[in-house]
Amino acid sequence: MTKSGFSLIELIISIAILAILAGMAIISYTYYQRKAKAKELIILSRACLQEALAKCIENSSFNDFESLSSCNFQTQNTTYLENIQITLTGTCNSEISITTSGKIKGTDMTFSVICFYNHSTDEIFCTPPTS
Repeated sequence: MTKSGFSLIELIISIAILAILAGMAIISYTYYQRKAKAKELIILSRACLQEALAKCIENSSFNDFESLSSCNFQTQNTTYLENIQITLTGTCNSEISITTSGKIKGTDMTFSVICFYNHSTDEIFCTPPTS
């Protein structure tokens, strides 16, 4: 008489390996989910930068970037973000740089994004969200 099938020990080891792999996948998935929510910072930074550029086109000596509605976001929250801080540096005739940071709601993770406008190439670049 021959036995076929798996022993109880083999099944327990297989389940343990699957549980470890699932645990690692959940951690990675949660991080990527939070990073996707933090991409909202890019939208906020680009909106602020585009409004600043529009003001610069109207008036090349404009420098009151804090007065712009898209750049004054400190007291508001979005669907996924809270404690949003926008810092804009530069002038209309040089490179304008925006650093935006925010905390993901319900977590203690803070992400930041840097967007800048290069006056010589007339392009906007943004970094991915970093924690």
